[in-house]
Formats: sequence, structure tokens, C-alpha cells
Amino acid sequence: MPVRAKDDKLFFDFFWNGIRCKEYTGLADNSENRRLCERKMSTVRAAIKRGTFDYRAHFPRGSRLHLFHPDLRERDGAVTLFADYLREWHRRRSPILADGRVVRDADLHPSTWIHDSSVIRTRLIPALGIFRLHEITTAHCNALRRSIIDEGRSGKTASNVLGLLHKALGDAVEEGLIEKNPVIRATSRKVQRSRRAQRLTANPLRPEEVSLFLDRVPEWYRDFYRIWFHTGWRSSEIVAIRFGWLDFHRQTVALKRGRMPRFGGLEAEPKTGPREVDCSYAPEIFSALIRLKERAVSIGPEDFVFTNPAGQPLSQERLHDRVWTSTLVRAGIPRRGQYCIRDTFITLALSSGEDPGWVAQVCGTSEEMIFRHYRRWIPGLRPGAGERISAILRSVDPRPSRSASLKPSPDTAEKEDRSEISGKILAERGGFEPPRPFRVYTRSRRAR
Repeated sequence: MPVRAKDDKLFFDFFWNGIRCKEYTGLADNSENRRLCERKMSTVRAAIKRGTFDYRAHFPRGSRLHLFHPDLRERDGAVTLFADYLREWHRRRSPILADGRVVRDADLHPSTWIHDSSVIRTRLIPALGIFRLHEITTAHCNALRRSIIDEGRSGKTASNVLGLLHKALGDAVEEGLIEKNPVIRATSRKVQRSRRAQRLTANPLRPEEVSLFLDRVPEWYRDFYRIWFHTGWRSSEIVAIRFGWLDFHRQTVALKRGRMPRFGGLEAEPKTGPREVDCSYAPEIFSALIRLKERAVSIGPEDFVFTNPAGQPLSQERLHDRVWTSTLVRAGIPRRGQYCIRDTFITLALSSGEDPGWVAQVCGTSEEMIFRHYRRWIPGLRPGAGERISAILRSVDPRPSRSASLKPSPDTAEKEDRSEISGKILAERGGFEPPRPFRVYTRSRRAR
């Protein structure tokens, strides 16, 4: 059994390259920790089976590190440049194999890894790459955060960059190259406010602007954008659709992969996994797909549904620069990013009263993200919210409110009687000493 326990502590037990590896976790032997370790072990077994297992990546402080990576003894944070370490660290995290295939069970989604590449290249290496690992201090990290804020970037952007830096230096600590992670993860109030305000800056199109855009967009791309506005899918998802993913009878679309044209058409599962979307809610979607099918030169199962006039698959970057932005200018609509198509679908759906769970399923996200980023577009948060539930409760209230009166309440005597009775009951239960009976003593009685 690959996950075992010793002295009530869990450890991994497996063979690699003919050598038995026992990796102790220090975790208590309970159901939750066993579940986490079994998941980790499943990833290790899959990597070993594929022949892509990297012992150091999975167990940076493993018990067999000196056997599989003897050269690590020569590595030291005092001589290793941060730029060199960062490039190697990021290469080891890559979910993309040498032959261009994507690892199915990778811990990191290709789009996230590609985004991290950009952050490393444009932010971390220019700012800290010249230092040795042990020379990077908290002051350097805070200066990087301040420089990002001074550029006019949001606190969320600064937090994302520092988060990646924290992860890289945290792994350097685990590898024994440095003793302490210099990145302090405590965020300022400004950063916290910016996190709470995510997507409050969403700039969706109004329905009349959507109509104006579709009227001005080039004819070749009109059905493409019409479908996009009706679904709100990610750009990497909609450009990857094949004819084999369409079910014209049931009017469903199976979103199996996303496509990133910048990296040679790299394809991977969508960020939230494959899903099937029932598009029967909008007949315009499959009406447009039927027109595209009739226009297509080839409609094989792996042929792209959306192509440019030359028959090549679409690139979301080229669409943004050559179609989207120019159409906004012609239509007189203020410029904004192409991501606002997703914002437009979600905000219009929520404001019209659609179920947030249904919106999340169509867009391929979670209800938590819908409520976190688009909560203010839900009708219950608009002015007048609560009037309907108040009317219902008023109709079932058995004692309608009465107007104030200057006359004494007729229930006063009854309340006094009830208080006297409750006092006697409490006294009988030992709650307090019962009051002494009231007597009127006369002079003649005292004389006795």
C-alpha cells in the first residue's frame, strides 16, 4: 500500500528506478490526511507510469534526494543567482511535455503556467534577477510591491506577483537553499479592499450596444460574436470548438478543450474541466451554427467551427486587435477588453433574474465566483429588495399593527395578575423568598 502509517504518522512508500522510497509527511493518521496523501500518491504513480516523474519536484527534501540528484550538494543560495533558480524552478513546474503534449493530471493548468511565465519574465527577473538567493530581503520584496502600485496597477496585481514570488522562494526554503522566506504575505488594507472589489470594475455592454456592435462587425465574424454574446464562454474555449463537439439534434455543445494560439495552438482541458452545455435556451445559437456549417469547406469531427476567411482557426489575440477594437470604434462604443463579452452575458443574465447556478454552469465557473465578482447585479440587491417577502409576511401576520392610543391598556390588570402568579411559581421552585404579606397595623394593635 503506497500510503502507510508509522507511530500514527503517514508516509509514502513506493519504488522508483529500483530504489525503495519512504517519504514521511508528519501528518496525523486520519481520514482527511489519508485522502490528501492518496491524491498525492495518485499523481506520483501516474507520472511514474508515463515516465515523466521528477523526484525533486514532488519531494524537494526527500530521503533519496542524494541518490537521484547528487549534484544538489554543490548548490547553495549564497552562489545561485535568483534568475537562474527562477527559470529552472518554473521549468520543473511545466505541465507541457517535451513533445508538446499536456499532462492530463498536472497540478498547474497550462494557461496558469503561461501567465506565470509572463510574470517571471517581465516582473520578477528584471527586479530581482541580479541578486543571489540569500541576498533577497523583505525590503526588496516590499520595494517590488510598491513599484507595481506606483505604476498605477491594482493591489490585486501586486498581490498576484508577490504570491508567485512567495511560492518560488518557499520552494527554495524547502530545498535548503535559503533559511527563510523573505516575502511577507500580510496584505495592506488597500489590497484587501481591492480583492473585495473584484469585478466591480466590470464594464459590460448594454443591450443596445450589443445590437449596435453586431450590426457593425464584419459579416464573416457576426455569427461568431453572436454566439459568444449568447454564451459568455472563455475566449480560449470558443475558438477551440470542433464540429464533432456539436449535437444539432439535442442542441448541446461539448466543450472538451481550450486553445492558446500564441503557443502554437497549445490545447488543454478548460480551466474548470470539460462540460456539456445545453444551448436550447437560445435558438439563435444553433441557427448561427447551422449557417456556419453550410459555409464551411470541411465539417469533419476535428474541423474548427470558427475560422478566418483563409480557413485557419481563430486567434483571440488577433480578434481583439483586428476585429473587436476596430468594431467598437466604428460603432462609437467606448473601448474595453474583449473579456467584457463574458461580463456582458453574466451581468445581463443575473440582472434579468436567471438562476446564478445555471449561469455558472453555462460559463464554466463556480457559484462562489459568481457571487464574489458579480453579486451586485443580482436583482435581490437592487433598490426595493425585500418588498415581496415583507408583503407575504404582512398577509400572514395574525395580529396587525394598531395605532397608538393615549388610553391605558386594558391588559394592565391581566399583566399584573400574571406577574403575581409567575412570582409565586418561581418562589415555590426555590427561586427567591416569597414576599411577606402586606398588613396594616393600627395603634390599638401595637398596644397589645
